[in-house]
Amino acid sequence: MQGKALRDVLIQAKTHGARWAATAAQRVNRGDAAGALLFLLATTALAVITVRIMGSNASLSFYDLLRLQNGGDVRGSQSTGAGIYALLWLLAVIGPLLPSLMPQRAARLGYFLPLALWGIALAGVASQVRELMNATRQFAGFMGNSSASRNMAGDMASSLWSSLSFGFGFYLSLAIAVAFTVRGIAVLRRRA
Repeated sequence: MQGKALRDVLIQAKTHGARWAATAAQRVNRGDAAGALLFLLATTALAVITVRIMGSNASLSFYDLLRLQNGGDVRGSQSTGAGIYALLWLLAVIGPLLPSLMPQRAARLGYFLPLALWGIALAGVASQVRELMNATRQFAGFMGNSSASRNMAGDMASSLWSSLSFGFGFYLSLAIAVAFTVRGIAVLRRRA
């Protein structure tokens, strides 16, 4: 596109985009919007888990945990994204707004998307913990099958567990997911 045609397209996009944004802002439930914004902040900016190992701390947000499940690393390199988990995260953030924007009955299921994301993330973390425990057992097997090696493997696992602490993002995002689920159940019962 050349100069004037490109300008006309941008002006039309700006006009229509502003109109659609104004319509959406009028239709969205304010409580749902505030909850979605808090869920966005709780899952990206606030620490969900803090790991203290050998004097250093690594704080991970919910989104960082999703990146880890997709094959990222703890050091925070931005080379690996969250992959399909990023799409699920985006749906969980936007999902509670869908009932306000769409008249379809299926849009009411958007209230359950944050809890579904929590379930998916919990299943992934449980899988990674299971792999870690299997690696610990294999390590104990390499050292011999004595009670001392089994005790050492158990001590390694317990020290890892004791080095974890849950941050404010964990509690806030879980509370918001549960609140949206309760709201979704109430909406489905009321409009059934």
